[in-house]
Amino acid sequence: MDLYVDIGNSAVKWASAEDLMAGVAHHADSRDLGRILIGHWQTMPKPDHVYLSSVLKVSKLSELIDWMWRHWRLAPVMAETRPKELGVINGYRQPTQLGVDRWLALLAARSLSDMPVIVVDCGTATTIDAMDAMGRHLGGVILPGLQLFRRSLTEGTDLPPLNESDVIDYFATDTATGITSGAMLATVASVEWMTQMVREKSTQDVECLLTGGLAGLLSQQLVTSHRVMPNLVLQGLLVQAADKNQS
Repeated sequence: MDLYVDIGNSAVKWASAEDLMAGVAHHADSRDLGRILIGHWQTMPKPDHVYLSSVLKVSKLSELIDWMWRHWRLAPVMAETRPKELGVINGYRQPTQLGVDRWLALLAARSLSDMPVIVVDCGTATTIDAMDAMGRHLGGVILPGLQLFRRSLTEGTDLPPLNESDVIDYFATDTATGITSGAMLATVASVEWMTQMVREKSTQDVECLLTGGLAGLLSQQLVTSHRVMPNLVLQGLLVQAADKNQS
């Protein structure tokens, strides 16, 4: 068994290949790596390999890496962003500046379809990346995630403390709902507009894929056709690892 691990700013996800085929991934808060190791991984059968993607600095992973070595005698294979891989061409001027999670999501998207694609990752930040039918990453935008959007208004202004609202009403009649709805509207409009621009550029239909912890919430508000794929980064890690093992 190989183990695939995706460490984000807010959450950690892990799964085996069999888990991913069944659409299953385990997850926990990334601020509590110690509890994850003790509570979840201690009784796990020793994997053959561990493939790891992380947006955190390596120094913040020392506990995790040390634990793997002590208990499994394994060092993780760290995912990296590359200029070109598996039919995807990195669109950044400095390719390594593109987050590894965004790169893996693009690899997964390319493995699923040859259509132009918009990949939306809804996490601490919301990233929207575009890729054409030739696998060329056209670039993308980075927005505050929905929770950061709300906090930027309540923490950066003289607004009194507010109870967070989960209500989406674009004609809101109270401040908390107005902030929540404004954050959602900005995100929805960005996704819809980016999708339309790629559609016009490519003169063909565009696949829109949503991933990340808040993908389900965004899905409820989008008009454009889309698919929710919560484990897209892990699937990209699986695709990248499979290619390494074949070469």
